Amino acid sequence: MKSYPQIERHDSHSRRSGFTMVEIMIVVLTIALLSAIALPGFRKARTQTLLTGVANDIKVFGDAFDLYALERGGYPPDYHMGGAYNLPNTAMEEYLDAEKWAATTGVGGNYNWEGPDAYPYAGISIFGATASEKVMRQLDDILDDGNLNSGMFRLVAANSRYTYILEE
Repeated sequence: MKSYPQIERHDSHSRRSGFTMVEIMIVVLTIALLSAIALPGFRKARTQTLLTGVANDIKVFGDAFDLYALERGGYPPDYHMGGAYNLPNTAMEEYLDAEKWAATTGVGGNYNWEGPDAYPYAGISIFGATASEKVMRQLDDILDDGNLNSGMFRLVAANSRYTYILEE
């Protein structure tokens, strides 16, 4: 009878499988480093997207008030109301989305119409903006010249509101 050499059998369950503590720590450290690199860029992109939306709303509203003025011979009168809904008259609902006008802006506060009968200009202001001056300068950079003291979008000293001037 022939004898065959014994084949060693390795039981796969006899060795423990899994990650070592060092491997887990390396993965955690890598994720932390990638997050630290990506988060500031993500925040900046998010802010830029938000401001672009506000700038778009202001321009669309500006076009609506300009069309109103063209069709009706002048801008509507100034209107101040205690609540968020502060369109100067119901006729403006033909020209713009009243729900969007009444909604809180991306920089806080609400849109407000400042008519030429009460101010030396006609413009769309942001009443009660809560964003920092730095953020508002970024918005100004999108809309205008990046200087809140001049141009079409500026901080009006008389009422401390950020206003997009349509006509002076």
